[in-house]
Amino acid sequence: MVQRHRRLAAFAAPVAAFALALTGCASSSSRGDSGEITVMAIGTIQSAQLSLPDAQAAMQAHVAQINDSGGINGRKINLVVCDDKFDPNTAADCARQAVSQRVAAVIWHYQNFSPQVTPVLEAAKIPMVYTGVADAVDGTSSVSFPRDSGIPGFYGALGIELGKAGCRKAGAVVTSQSTLILGATWLERGLKAQNAELVQVSVGQTQPDFAAPVAKLLSQGIDCLVPVTAPDQGPKVVAALAQSGQHLKLGAITSEFSTTALAALGSSADGMIITGQEYRPSDTDVPAVKEIVDGLQKYQPSVPLTTKFGVAAWASVTALQQVLTPVQGPVTSSSVLAAVTQATVDTKLYAKVSYSSPALMPQFPQIKNWNYLVWTVKGGKAVLDKQDFTPLTTGL
Repeated sequence: MVQRHRRLAAFAAPVAAFALALTGCASSSSRGDSGEITVMAIGTIQSAQLSLPDAQAAMQAHVAQINDSGGINGRKINLVVCDDKFDPNTAADCARQAVSQRVAAVIWHYQNFSPQVTPVLEAAKIPMVYTGVADAVDGTSSVSFPRDSGIPGFYGALGIELGKAGCRKAGAVVTSQSTLILGATWLERGLKAQNAELVQVSVGQTQPDFAAPVAKLLSQGIDCLVPVTAPDQGPKVVAALAQSGQHLKLGAITSEFSTTALAALGSSADGMIITGQEYRPSDTDVPAVKEIVDGLQKYQPSVPLTTKFGVAAWASVTALQQVLTPVQGPVTSSSVLAAVTQATVDTKLYAKVSYSSPALMPQFPQIKNWNYLVWTVKGGKAVLDKQDFTPLTTGL
């Protein structure tokens, strides 16, 4: 059986008649009696550490598509985007702005600061619809409705899959951030379920070079290597291993390696096992992924789909549409909160989620999706092992 807590978050989206601002968001009233439904997307769009232009574009494209098709029961979505700039204080400011603007709901594609954001929204009873799990609070808050099990699910599944692949002693480069420290805990849990062990080395969030941490792990006799790091750091860990001249089985979660990053690494990443809970941009045989690509080509033709965060952004808007459509009368945070508690969301990009179903882990009552996918990197590309989701609960 599975257990978890953690963070890694996602969010999404703008609109036709959208107000877009990256740090201090523009907005319109969301009292539910106007002709628009105002929703806020909180999360990282542009920062020195991480930039996710395809996520913003996916949100904009999908909202525009919905609005062009008549909106939600005749009402346009007005999505306000608040860029947290990968800063916890800015993220908290975004949450407070959502409260002051009385938005109907909050969504995100990547939100790394749930301890700063979620309590503010919970106090105001503003639902977070189809967001990611960035911290234990996202698995327990009464206003949190995650799309997946987040870091525990990602890394727990990765540990299981590495163990199945023959890894007996894994080495992890772990960035000293609470989310990623939690990830290492669940990676170890998955490995132990396969009678394997984990050794770790900690690095800073602005680590300039990974040769020394990788060398330290190699000296301990590891037979596989996992970067438990921010998305910009994972490829550097793999490059450091390649420069060492040693060849080990690699493991990672999907958020760390975009299609662009894998292509740049080339044969250095071949054989890497990747786990995640949503399809990747390269899985264009999946109709729902092809829909994102087509939507971006129509509404945001200058921005290609390259990261899993773009997929998450599109899926968050799809989920929002499915939750809002049955709402009768004014669309407010209260009516949306009532609707989402009974909703079943099926974006075709993640496993179907029923928010009224029993929790698999009682300590995390809000997390209902523990299913994952697996890819193997071949020739600089992540190749999906199978389109069916695997339930993590059977592995831990």
